[in-house]
Amino acid sequence: MKKILRILSLIGYVLCTYLFVSLFAALFCFAGDTFDTFKNSDRMLITPENVEIVGNDRLSREDILFVAGLDKKISFFDADSKKMTLNLSTCGWVKKAFVEKFFPNSVVIHIEEFKPAMIVTSRKKSSDSDKDSFMPWFSDADGILFKKALSREIPKDMPTFYLKYSTPEEEKKRPEKIKNAIFLAKKWEGLNSLCQLRSISYEFLAGYSLLCAIGNRRLETVIHLKEEATTDEWNQMMNKTSGAIGDFLAKNQWVWEYDFDKVKNNFGETEFEIIFGKLVNIKKGEADG
Repeated sequence: MKKILRILSLIGYVLCTYLFVSLFAALFCFAGDTFDTFKNSDRMLITPENVEIVGNDRLSREDILFVAGLDKKISFFDADSKKMTLNLSTCGWVKKAFVEKFFPNSVVIHIEEFKPAMIVTSRKKSSDSDKDSFMPWFSDADGILFKKALSREIPKDMPTFYLKYSTPEEEKKRPEKIKNAIFLAKKWEGLNSLCQLRSISYEFLAGYSLLCAIGNRRLETVIHLKEEATTDEWNQMMNKTSGAIGDFLAKNQWVWEYDFDKVKNNFGETEFEIIFGKLVNIKKGEADG
């Protein structure tokens, strides 16, 4: 009798377990279908109209929505804010991005764009050619190269800075070199009415070379600087450049090329002075050493 009761008890346990599992599975499927219906309902769908974008200037709203994957309807539960932030951060113009989701169906995208300060063209030897290869990049004021510069994107009044790397040690100083070039370009803005700055180049031995143009002429001014030059010394040098340009133009002359070096004045103080100059008579086109 006890054996029969034990068997019946076991059968009852199995049946109860089966019924419980079946009921749970049915409820789970029902809940899954209900949630799936809920998450894809119109109330829970993020549409492009429900996306707010803050901080963009160069990038269009359409481009940002496309990169973030919000150019079409998407469920609030399927929108991955971290993934969208990562995708936006890969855009060349984007310095920082942050995506926020707000229940039930809205998104705010915060964008901080890079501000281009100069075009930087790095010169490197091609592996299959004796010629140098050139690749223009946009740089910000901190010397960070953030995006390859397409010709249609380059402002006409933005000068180009040419760099040539000889050693890895020199390449590490690239941001410093770019910031110095931007400084020179800023200082030259007051001289653009005399001579329009076209480009700046840097060579390890020659220093910085500024190429400007008067009308259709291309007249080069070469400036040699020490690596340890301070901001005050740079200002002093550019002020002397400005004065020299004004004097030479007043005499219908131009300095085609000149170099600066540190010299001692009568008071024993160190100053930058022009130590070499090649004058060009603008009207006649004659050069004097």
